[in-house]
Amino acid sequence: MSPDGYAAFLGKEYLTSYLPAGGGSVKLVVTGDGDVADRFERSLRAEADQQDVLMVSLSAETTKAHMIDQVFFAVARQIDWDQVAVAIVSTAYDDIAVPAAPGRLTVAEVADDHDLDPRELYRSVRRQLEHILLADTSLPRELRRALLRLAQAHLGGGDVNRAETLCVLGWLTGERVGLRELREVMIYARIGRHNARRMLISVGRLLQRAGHRGLVLHLDLTRLAEMRRPPLPERTGTYYSKAAVLDVYELLRQLIDATDDLVGMLVVAVVPPELVTDEKRGLPSYAALQLRVADEVRDRRRTNPFASLVRLDVRLEAVR
Repeated sequence: MSPDGYAAFLGKEYLTSYLPAGGGSVKLVVTGDGDVADRFERSLRAEADQQDVLMVSLSAETTKAHMIDQVFFAVARQIDWDQVAVAIVSTAYDDIAVPAAPGRLTVAEVADDHDLDPRELYRSVRRQLEHILLADTSLPRELRRALLRLAQAHLGGGDVNRAETLCVLGWLTGERVGLRELREVMIYARIGRHNARRMLISVGRLLQRAGHRGLVLHLDLTRLAEMRRPPLPERTGTYYSKAAVLDVYELLRQLIDATDDLVGMLVVAVVPPELVTDEKRGLPSYAALQLRVADEVRDRRRTNPFASLVRLDVRLEAVR
């Protein structure tokens, strides 16, 4: 398929309705060269912008793609967590039938707009926030607590100060935050390889709450094909041993197996052709992933855009 044609297909079949309805998917996209990869990324981003789907692009060169926690942190840095918190607070006000005007989310402002007792309103909206977040077992417990703190900061009740908000944001984005500061905001575990996968697969659901229709996670894995590091003065970013490459494949395998939990999330991993056939560093070296994305039995003369593995070529006519 052509890069533009496949991006248009994803926009029509996945971004328009499938992701907003709660669907999720993982695709491996084989690009002939860098120009094809760049063209596909631009086209996919245009489709995502048109459908109000947030697209996050990561490169294995600048992100340690073999570490799931580093992938989550890189995604989290591109998310407007304040927008997510504002949407959750607005939903809480709506749920108690006291809608808040845009930009007026503090309890004092909303109480003044509706001629209500601020203390009673504060108790009601805080109770609703706790119900929305703490009772939602589809989200990791620590993430629920973090979001509750970010949401409470918008109520203006003094429960969460600026330093505590920055502590929560630092925890989400992988910054160094002391355990004492985390305990003060009721967070008792750092984000690591043991819990980052569940954090990552929750992002699409959260973005839908914030007004987006879903998330596209674009992973450029071209760097995995480089077997030898260049001389020290020429090195840039991260290079991967064979063991690290297998860890990346394991990460993708885990995401594929968690497709049922990828609510509102499309993962697109872009790889060069050599990683499809290379016995040492390519998909054949990790059967657990290859078996999940191997070419299906089909008519070889016809392209199957719904397949888990799709090859792109600018010479082919775009499929609309």
